[in-house]
Amino acid sequence: MTQQCPISGVPFDDHYFSHPYDRYTELREESPIHRVWLPEGVPVWLVTRYDEVYAGLNDKRLVRNRRHANADYKNELLPEAVQEGNLHMEDGDVHTRLRRFMNYAFTPKRIEALRPRMNEVADNLLADIEKAGGGDLMASFAEPLPIALIVDMLGIPRDMGGDFHIWSDMIMCGVLEDAQKAGRALITYTYELMERKRAEPGDDLLSHWVHGKDVDGNGLSNQEIVGMTFFLLLGGYITTFGSFGTAVVGLLQNPELADRLRAHPELMPAAVEEFLRWDGSAQNSIRRFAIEEMEIAGQPIAKGDTVLLSLGSANRDHRRFTDADQLVLDREDNAHLTFGRGPHNCPGKELARIELQVMVAKLLARFPKLKLAVPVEDIAWRPNYTFRAPRTLPVTV
Repeated sequence: MTQQCPISGVPFDDHYFSHPYDRYTELREESPIHRVWLPEGVPVWLVTRYDEVYAGLNDKRLVRNRRHANADYKNELLPEAVQEGNLHMEDGDVHTRLRRFMNYAFTPKRIEALRPRMNEVADNLLADIEKAGGGDLMASFAEPLPIALIVDMLGIPRDMGGDFHIWSDMIMCGVLEDAQKAGRALITYTYELMERKRAEPGDDLLSHWVHGKDVDGNGLSNQEIVGMTFFLLLGGYITTFGSFGTAVVGLLQNPELADRLRAHPELMPAAVEEFLRWDGSAQNSIRRFAIEEMEIAGQPIAKGDTVLLSLGSANRDHRRFTDADQLVLDREDNAHLTFGRGPHNCPGKELARIELQVMVAKLLARFPKLKLAVPVEDIAWRPNYTFRAPRTLPVTV
């Protein structure tokens, strides 16, 4: 029997964007899977409990490439040029090949080499915040730091600029036309970068993608390079940006936890894992399509149906986590799903972890009197069901 969503079939409304975990609780208790409609009018199967989400992330019958979608799937948020031939939208051997090129960016040596730059940028940004007596942490800290690191990783020349935060914000805004406009601008910019790297290669990721070959002597196509660059810019920025914001909101609502981290900085790695579980930026996985008739939690899924795996809901499932709604800094057995599982697990997860550890630790150490400048209920959240982040985070220091 079809499980109809108890929230009139449209769970991603204004209440959801501000209070997603209330909505997830309702959905999980009703059923592990629901037939719902996305804001853009696409019907999907939404999976909400931990065990079923975990299984779905590892199920090879659920794939990313949209050629497997049926007629229900009509809308695409992103432009045509990044819907094929990129790491996040391919499966099987194509995905494995592209993943090898992406992994070049995230070797332990390359990640460690970014740490001095990470510390430098963080210290400079926090010094500016201190001079101003506070401000919007999202605009003044959470946004510029990950973008600075991605610019360095890709080897983007200083004279090429790039409105990365504007493009990312438009893609996150929930408005289809704005997202596609920003996507086209980012694609045009990426082609300009590719031409620059063909003429002036360096010891950077984009040069590796433009000039590198795989074990069979084959390089990446232009479209593949665009797709890889596009999603590194977006994924590397949005996940860190949003997860930092939600972590700080949680700490400022629980100042005793912030004080505990200041007194015991050795807890920071475990605390970051808990921030990612408790209110991570990645709320729902990129859509998947069933390549054959199958069942999830006893619910028949037709070939070509769209399936959305709710990472945020799974991470708060009391069936898997004790006191799931509580922020527990030293939680044991914290097998959260924020970075996914299976072949499409986040390739940049270790860099994201280190960034968040550095950002939160430096913020707390520098500002022992850090406080929200507005009531927590006045914080506005971005209207996006895939990624969660505050629009602004005004603080005093």
